[in-house]
Amino acid sequence: MQKTALKIINPLMLLLMLGQVTTALLREKISDDLFPKVHIFPGYLLALLVVLHLIFNWSWVKAQFFPKRAKAATPATK
Repeated sequence: MQKTALKIINPLMLLLMLGQVTTALLREKISDDLFPKVHIFPGYLLALLVVLHLIFNWSWVKAQFFPKRAKAATPATK
């Protein structure tokens, strides 16, 4: 299920990011009534998808940024 979800989430994130950049660049040409619908709401949706993306990839994040440290060697007992 995780891989299937990521196959949906990742392309949606790409489209929403492109939409955010496009609407930000065209801010002056977009009416004040339309801007929240095409920039603000999709921005919230993008943030939600980023959180889901991190949740589904958390094992990779842990492996890359929080590697397990080797345990200190214990002294041998006589």
